[in-house]
Amino acid sequence: MANRVNYLVEEQKYYSALRTLEELQTVHLRKVIQYEFARHMHESIPVMQNSVKDAVTEEMKGWLYSVREVSRQVGKIAMEQMSLRQERWKVRVSQNPELRSVPVSSPIEIVMNEENEFNIINNDELEIDFKPLYQCLHIHEELGKLSEFKTNYEEDRKAQANLIISQSYTLRENNEKGFEAFLQDVVGFFVIEQIIVQSTQNFRTRGEVDSLWNTVITKVVKLVAESLDDCRDPELFQQIKISLFTFIQTLEDYGYNVNTFTDLVLIVFQKYSDMLKHKFSVDFHQTIIDDDYMPMQVSRETYDAVVDACWFKEDNRISQGFPKILPFSQAYPSCCLDVKNFVDQYYQFAEEDSKKYSYVDDIVQQTLDHLLIDHVDGALRGKLQSTNMSQIVQIIINLEYFENACSELEKLLKTKRSSHRGGKIKLYAIDEFRETRKKAEKRIFELVNSKIDDFLELADYDWIPVSIHEYPSPFLQDMIGFLGALISSTLYNLPVSIKTFIYFDALSHLATSIRDLILNPDVKKINSNAIINFDVDVTFLENFARGLDDPNIADAFLELRQIVTLLQAENAEEYLEPSLRNKKYSLLRPVDVVNLFEKWLRDQTISMSAEERARRRAMEGVVRSLRLSSS
Repeated sequence: MANRVNYLVEEQKYYSALRTLEELQTVHLRKVIQYEFARHMHESIPVMQNSVKDAVTEEMKGWLYSVREVSRQVGKIAMEQMSLRQERWKVRVSQNPELRSVPVSSPIEIVMNEENEFNIINNDELEIDFKPLYQCLHIHEELGKLSEFKTNYEEDRKAQANLIISQSYTLRENNEKGFEAFLQDVVGFFVIEQIIVQSTQNFRTRGEVDSLWNTVITKVVKLVAESLDDCRDPELFQQIKISLFTFIQTLEDYGYNVNTFTDLVLIVFQKYSDMLKHKFSVDFHQTIIDDDYMPMQVSRETYDAVVDACWFKEDNRISQGFPKILPFSQAYPSCCLDVKNFVDQYYQFAEEDSKKYSYVDDIVQQTLDHLLIDHVDGALRGKLQSTNMSQIVQIIINLEYFENACSELEKLLKTKRSSHRGGKIKLYAIDEFRETRKKAEKRIFELVNSKIDDFLELADYDWIPVSIHEYPSPFLQDMIGFLGALISSTLYNLPVSIKTFIYFDALSHLATSIRDLILNPDVKKINSNAIINFDVDVTFLENFARGLDDPNIADAFLELRQIVTLLQAENAEEYLEPSLRNKKYSLLRPVDVVNLFEKWLRDQTISMSAEERARRRAMEGVVRSLRLSSS
């Protein structure tokens, strides 16, 4: 019987070998235990039991090695089956929209997928026989060595898991095969662990496997996240994302907690978004650089494409017939088209994932904001240092359209967003465009005012002329000629509201500068002829302003008109009457009135009429009263 034990072990009939040893020990040897040979054999039973245990363990280790060798194939088949389930479910959802919110691996999907159940370890491609494991487990239980076996098995599996996560692969040069093999190894390993948990009792508990899972998966997340830095190809990234999400879905389907992957999923979308951002930022930069900053001319053939690209709606500023001259330059529709392509590519990448991961929508919104602010608004803002007024006018017009485009983009993102998400979408780029437009308008003010200053340098007023002139000062005629040409050409395409601000600012600057000329301390005297000539200039400016889009622009010269009115008034003392002062001289400060009257009084005319002497006395009285009230 002892010799038969050896034979049974060689035949891999380990349980029979143990039963034979038990029969030998408890039945036959007892009858002859008085013999030394029998006692020696009895003492050898534990050794022979260990031999059985060692033999079955050795076979199990061989099986464990073979399982490690086929784990990748197990993972590959499991992920392929999950991909098939996903495709089948997409078809079902398309046929029944009510299932749109039901994910794969949900109870409903599992029930509906029962007809397609697939044996992952016993199929045409693969067959794994767990007999060596079960046999080894049974033998150790019989020998009371289960705890020892569990410890050894767990150490072996930990070692195998460490081998998997110690693999190296790169995502450079379009090499995704190593990455996919790595994911398949992980899936295969834990699919087998799940099968063992389900098919054994008191051997591998769910808690023990989950503990190993948590240890391994933390390293997997770190390894995958670092490897994504090597990927620069959007198409390859798409493949990686599909593999990674199938990997997560497969493991979740086998009962593993995949919450740890949330950060990894976020990294995937953020990196893909950054990749697109880099690609499109280059396009945006080149578009802004290459733009001619001229109103865009489009033919009948290209008109519809341009309108569709940039949400353009015709208004009364658009010429009729073709070719049409559009208000914005080429850069605007080009950038809009790039933005639409960015959103489309991102959501093609995201597919249905935004339903599960809400931050998928947030990432595209934030990235789009950065693109618009940093690479469109920022580039346009950099152009504002130019002295080319036509270019800055075109930038103002483009910025106005970019503001409107942001509102349309918010609507577009709303339609792309998961249906279960509410709330308002806010692109902060619209505020940046608005702020840059204000800076551009200010820059136009600066350039126009600079031109006005150039003309003012030519001003050569004679404040004590001996005669009066019929026509306005030559420098003012030249200046108004320049402003008229500017309005009818360079500023023509600006919205009326912006043009009104520019006109009012420019003419207010002109009025202030002319006021400063007469108030200049270097001007010691003025006479009545100077005021008559000054009145001709002011009237000329008022008439020009009234001919603009908004007649109220003429109010820019109201202070100059009040100066003329006061210096020509028959009774200067009316300035001291509060009601008349508020009505006729509301913009004139007392200190300026004193200044003007003193300049007038310094002009000593030899022959002076009684009326002129009365006016002078009134002016002197006003000066005294104002000086007393100020002291």
